[in-house]
Formats: sequence, C-alpha cells, structure tokens
Amino acid sequence: MTYRKQAILAAALAVSLFSAAPVRAQGKAAPAVPPAPSPALSPSLAPAPALSPERAAALAKLYSDCMALARSAPAQAIRRAEAWERDGGGDGARHCAAVAYLSSGRYEEAASRLERLAATAEKATLRAELHAQAGQAWMIAGKPEKALAAQTRALQAGGPRLEYLIDRAITQASLGHYFDAIDDLGAVLDAEPDRTEALVMRATAWRKLRHFDLAADDVRRALTLAPDNADALLERGILRLLRGDRVGAVADWRTVADTAPGSIAAEAARENLRRDAEAAAGGAR
Repeated sequence: MTYRKQAILAAALAVSLFSAAPVRAQGKAAPAVPPAPSPALSPSLAPAPALSPERAAALAKLYSDCMALARSAPAQAIRRAEAWERDGGGDGARHCAAVAYLSSGRYEEAASRLERLAATAEKATLRAELHAQAGQAWMIAGKPEKALAAQTRALQAGGPRLEYLIDRAITQASLGHYFDAIDDLGAVLDAEPDRTEALVMRATAWRKLRHFDLAADDVRRALTLAPDNADALLERGILRLLRGDRVGAVADWRTVADTAPGSIAAEAARENLRRDAEAAAGGAR
C-alpha cells in the first residue's frame, strides 16, 4: 500500500469511551493523503513494445511529474492529466487524474476512476493495488460498504497482503463487523506477531464485543513492544475504566494528551478526560 490513513484508522477504531461515535475533528472530513506514484502504473511499463529507452524514460518522467503536481496543485494536475490522456497518456494519465481528484477532495470521483482503472488492468498485482487505493478513497468519502467491496477485490487479485488485510479490518470495524475485523487482523498477526498497529486494532474490536480479557491481552502485548504507543495507551485507559480503575484510566489518557498532543489519539484522550471530569462533578453534587 502506497499510503496510510491514520485519520481513517482513528475514525474506525480509536473511539472515545464516552461517545457513541468516533472522536473526530469537529466538522472536518478526514484529510486525504494521496498515494505515491506507483511504478507499476508508469507508462513505460504499458504494452508498447516499440518504445525506445529514451521515450520510455520520458513517459515515466511525465507520470512522476504529474503525480507530484497532483499533490501540490490538483486542479492543475487534472488539466494536465486530461490533456496528456488526449495525447495518448493511457493509464498513467488516468491514474494521475484520479489521484488529483483525491487531493482536491472529490473522493467519490477518485474512487470511481480508480475502480475503472482496476477493471481494465491486466496484471493481477496492479489490479489489486488499484482496488486497494479505491477502497481507501471510498473510506475517506464515507462509503464503507463500497470500500469493503473494493478491498475484498484487492485481496482476491493480490492475495493476503498484510496492508490490504489491515485496510479491510478497519472498514469491517467501521461497519460494526468486529468478528470479521478480528479475523483479518488475526491473519496479519499470524504473519507478523509484533505488529503493534494490528494488536491495538484487534484489542479495540475485542472491547467492542465486550471480550475485555482478550482486549487487555492484546494491549499488553502492544505496550510491551511499544511502551509509548499513544493508541495502545488510549485503549488501555478505556479498558481500565471499564474495569473500575478510574485513576489508572485518567493517568493513561493524560499521558497520551501530554506526549502525543497533536495526534488523533490525544484528541480522543482529551475528550475522555473532559467527559470523566463532567461525570465526577455531577456525582459530587
């Protein structure tokens, strides 16, 4: 996977204990982080046996330059990509346009374009990567059902790549399919037992299913591997409060807020602290 989605992960899993919905920036959509140029999509790899090495290198540079522009000036990149496609830019031009639409906030348009690219891709690995990118775009667009379908197609085309499994687990959790998320995360941890991200996500899924002992085991493993991991500390605080340890919960959330102040985990921790303080004040009346 060429880009990660911390904001999506937080929206799906790193939820505040006290709120029914995930803690997110008020009134803000999760920011999109466009994928980096995919070498598999370079026009130099398109089926054009007559290309000279010089022409292939020139086309590869066009693709790289267009993708860079898609991040810095997406409206300009869309115009360039469309002109390039009219001149025979092919899949490289179409992928650049899709990424530019993603950068500009037109997430559904980007996802649809990525899916159309995937449908015509000949190589299974390329097809899988495009479906995976489409799945992430659908998630940013707030369309988890479409994301799930795209991510399942990515796994069918590309096999059980760990990043694809993590993406699908996030989507499954956002839909409330916690056992399915646990299955995908279990496959990740079978391959990489020390993958902290997957341990924390699985702990949250176990908690949502009220299997607190299993959740605590995963958090313990995550913090053994990464004692300062903000997401793991946030989750441990939630579990501590659920088990009646308010002092321990508040300590964990304060640690998160103090040591990772700009993170989404810290935003959730601060919300939990605020709600806890309100509950304590109400109980004192």
